[in-house]
Amino acid sequence: MKTILNKKYTVTAIMLAIVIGAFVFRFYNFSDWLYFKMDQSRDAQLISYAINDGPMMLPLLGPRAGATDVGKGFLRLGPAYYYFQYLSGVVFNSTAPEIFAYPDLLFSILAIILLYFFARIYFSKNISLLISAMYAFSFIVIQYSRFAWNPNSLQFFALLTFFGLLKFLSEKNFKRKIGWLIVWALGISIGSQLHFFGFFVLTAISGCLILFHSQVWQLQKIKDIFAKNILRKIAVYSFVFVSVFTLIYSPVIISDVMKKGENSKNFITALFSKAKEKTFGEKLSKNFSENAKYYCLITTSFCGEGEPFDSVKSALPSIFSIILILAGLILAGRALKKEKNIGRRNFLALLFLWIGVFFIFTFPVSFQLRPRFFILVFAVPFLLSGLVFDFFQERWPKKAVYFISAVAIIIFGLNAYGTMAWFSEMKQSQVKNVEINRTLILKTKDGVTLGELQKASDFIYEKRKIGKDVYYYVKPEHINPIKYILTQKKDPAFVYATLSLNENPNAQYFAIIPSDTEPKKALEKKYAVPVEILSFQNCGQISVYEINFPGRNISKNFRFNKKYSKTDRLFWKDVFGIKKQTIKEDEELTSDINMNE
Repeated sequence: MKTILNKKYTVTAIMLAIVIGAFVFRFYNFSDWLYFKMDQSRDAQLISYAINDGPMMLPLLGPRAGATDVGKGFLRLGPAYYYFQYLSGVVFNSTAPEIFAYPDLLFSILAIILLYFFARIYFSKNISLLISAMYAFSFIVIQYSRFAWNPNSLQFFALLTFFGLLKFLSEKNFKRKIGWLIVWALGISIGSQLHFFGFFVLTAISGCLILFHSQVWQLQKIKDIFAKNILRKIAVYSFVFVSVFTLIYSPVIISDVMKKGENSKNFITALFSKAKEKTFGEKLSKNFSENAKYYCLITTSFCGEGEPFDSVKSALPSIFSIILILAGLILAGRALKKEKNIGRRNFLALLFLWIGVFFIFTFPVSFQLRPRFFILVFAVPFLLSGLVFDFFQERWPKKAVYFISAVAIIIFGLNAYGTMAWFSEMKQSQVKNVEINRTLILKTKDGVTLGELQKASDFIYEKRKIGKDVYYYVKPEHINPIKYILTQKKDPAFVYATLSLNENPNAQYFAIIPSDTEPKKALEKKYAVPVEILSFQNCGQISVYEINFPGRNISKNFRFNKKYSKTDRLFWKDVFGIKKQTIKEDEELTSDINMNE
């Protein structure tokens, strides 16, 4: 196998095949099966202003950090995620919902390529390719690559952070060292803006690896640091890193200066927010079980929440994953004791820090863990598998191929099963009501996708009557998505709002409800007045109805349309004193943080 891979262009061809296959799995029915919930529609609406009216409408801060309690206001991440979405909208000259998911799709593909080069720091070409392939076709990795959400691209920027740092620490040439320092700074500066949890984990792991590399526990090493030439280099490295970090974080800094440190205060408040009242033992036990469960999910596609398999079938993949990961850790420790090469030692140390630091940071929130937290460690099980493969290849060079092939086939097979089961579920959900088991990423497991919401919106638009104002009822998590899709019609004569029984004599009513719900009964219970069904269309998990209230008393004023409050964000137009339209955010969206989580 090594001989084959040594041939010119062979590695490139294999990697190209992996990337093409991964792209097919990620892009298959991408638009119709896209998750477009409250968070996604809110972000799309915000960035669409900038696409339509220019970059001065870009915000200085990013999405809210949903798992935090700051009491007053909102703790917001940096805006890097929004700027990627803006670039996508500009490149494709569109504000269609799927356009805003393209950056996450792109970074998921780039992560596969980057993982190969990352693995090559320690592994051979064949094992590095296998690691990248297993990662590329992991069910949960694919699932997190198929919709827009600020944590999704962390899978790329976590790798970029650690790749840049490893290269920086092992590089001898000063100029190239500066180049790798910039790569590390870019990775951590952007990655830390994608998720509040990522900010701490990436920073802590980077700091610990630098301490390990410097061997600060040795007195002579500490003395060497204070040598004149070493201090000068440290000053230059610090200046470069701080410069890059400050540049990337400049919108956040400017916002905090203009708002008198509001976001920084919220950040500090969030740090000291009280976690759930559980004992140390309960948290430790829960953290072990949650980490084991989600590492199993990453490796095999089994063991996740809502798993449709019985306990026996779930136990086997769990045991397989735990054995593989523990074996990898044992072999990493064994190799670390013998390894003399600085770059390879740092790589092995990073694996321990990656798992250990992540485990420590998940401990306080062990009862609130969700799959998105584990985006930071998506690559870890496959890198540890690589250590097992490397051991067998070193110990039994001729027979190792059988063991490696067997393990790889198990991982590929289980993930293929999980992915195809999910695709089948998605396909069925477009035409009928089905039980949702394989969607493991969101709290609201209703299976409703952009394709279904688009069908419902198209029905409303086609059934509208000239001169009538459209009012629609829909579940809270679909209010803003439907509104955004209707906005894409770009029809100034089309007037619509969320449903209210009001004094408008030109009202035309619609309702979007789950397909397994009796519409007349549900709506009459909701509004306490008789309801008449005029027409309807099944859209899959949801159905849309044209309705009327024949006994409507217009003196009643049961209002259900949303109120608005001025956003707490600052935009670049505010920095430069440019007067543009006021952006508003829905009050009910601002009061309910990240329902999708």
